Amino acid sequence: MKQDIRRRLQEISQAKGQEYGKIVQKLLAIAFCEAGAARLTDRSTQGIDLEVTLAGGRKLALEVKTSQSEKVVFGKKDIKGLCGRKSEGLTPYLALLGPRALDEWIFARFVEGEILPDRCYALTALRAYRDAKLEELVRDAFGAAVVTHATAAIEGGQGALDAVIQRYECFASA
Repeated sequence: MKQDIRRRLQEISQAKGQEYGKIVQKLLAIAFCEAGAARLTDRSTQGIDLEVTLAGGRKLALEVKTSQSEKVVFGKKDIKGLCGRKSEGLTPYLALLGPRALDEWIFARFVEGEILPDRCYALTALRAYRDAKLEELVRDAFGAAVVTHATAAIEGGQGALDAVIQRYECFASA
């Protein structure tokens, strides 16, 4: 990840503390809209974090996690939500962003029975499930979203980014 993008993410993290993960989720939602998503649902408090329909009709369910270490744990509700969306025809993913300067998004396909709740996973281990094309789809758009909306995120938090997301044609309320 470019230095200016990582620096802005660090500024957001320092300013917003516990809210950081949800803010990054909203920046990712903006990136999907900018990358041409046909439909996007952002859930801040319940269920799977993002549901995205890509331009070609492919439907994704994403559980978004940011990590201040190089490891992540998925709760039972995360796993249950991904399994539920899979049964509804969405492809389940874990969207993971680590803390290191060179960390990029990892979009890991969720495989039921292989990724279990309440276990600690190294981000590097989850790369075995990655979808490089999906990562490439949002890479530049995410960086642009961070640079463009970091100040709004710092000053107005999730609400400011919600207002941005709602202006996109692809946005669908939860």
